Amino acid sequence: MLAKNPNLTSLDGGMRPEDDFALDAQPSPGYGENQAFWFFDENNKVHSYNHLDIIQDAFPLRTERHWLALKDGRVLYNYVDGWRSTPRKPAGANLVYECVEPFKTWTIDFLGTMRISSADELSRGRPVEGARAVVEFHIDAEMAAPPWQLGSLDAQSGADLASDSGSFIGGERYEQLYRMKGHIRIDQEHIDISGIGVRTHRRGTREMERWHGHSWQSAIFPSGRGFGLMRFPSAEGEAGRQALRFNEGFVVQDGRMYPAEVLDSTWLDTYTPTGERSQVRLRSELGEAVIDCEIAATVWRTIPTDASQGRYLRGFGVWGDPNSYAMNQGAARYTWDGESVYGHIERSTAWEVLRR
Repeated sequence: MLAKNPNLTSLDGGMRPEDDFALDAQPSPGYGENQAFWFFDENNKVHSYNHLDIIQDAFPLRTERHWLALKDGRVLYNYVDGWRSTPRKPAGANLVYECVEPFKTWTIDFLGTMRISSADELSRGRPVEGARAVVEFHIDAEMAAPPWQLGSLDAQSGADLASDSGSFIGGERYEQLYRMKGHIRIDQEHIDISGIGVRTHRRGTREMERWHGHSWQSAIFPSGRGFGLMRFPSAEGEAGRQALRFNEGFVVQDGRMYPAEVLDSTWLDTYTPTGERSQVRLRSELGEAVIDCEIAATVWRTIPTDASQGRYLRGFGVWGDPNSYAMNQGAARYTWDGESVYGHIERSTAWEVLRR
């Protein structure tokens, strides 16, 4: 799927159009695929995560996961399975993505119900029963930067993905920053939205044994500058964060992607829902970028790490299980040389590290 010689100036990154489509057949037992779209609206403080994942031993069934974080503190989420995908329209039960033009234009459509919750409730485990809202949304996504093909930016990160880190990623994977506009309806409430987002696409077999957490952040600013990073520690705690198993990043300027050394990023240590502050620091041929980060919205779930759950990815919401890790997803307000935007943040860590 990934290009042998990535193009850091092109929206397709040197990949073929069909590399942006969904699988219509499973190459081998246990082979998986996921596609996900995050989007962030700064004006309305609406942030969302939408994910389709092949159940690796039940192709073509796809797990569909969502959250929608709102400015009043509500977090709406949904978790269901469906099987109506086509290569250009990967789909679950309620969610449909459409590839209008590969690596350039996608749409996202959802119609269904979502459980009404909050960051605090989700931080204590997945609530199963409760009130649900009728949710409908449509998003038009226009890609704004070349795709980041993980492991392609330097020799060391490529070597790291050839080891355990590649099994965590789940095979070959790329992500791409985009700009979006659309609308959301929650019961009788209608919200027109616009902003930025990031999407991901990966194919392969995923196993999560020997996982020790991660730090993943990205955004694209109104000026067109952007950044992204992914880091995996080699062990629990501070020692593992100083001896990283995988550490790759980039900056974007004038439509070109530049490999960057990640000097600092945001790790997960507390249950603090919003307001937590940190810095992202990256060094590229353009110089050192120092980006302030403030957590704006958080949503909680788990990452299963034992072999059976790693295959089926069915442990969502099994809170505190010793074979899983706490994961925090959400939105962050990033400020770079006085320019600000809301963007993506996702982190995970061992249960014993977290402070409430």
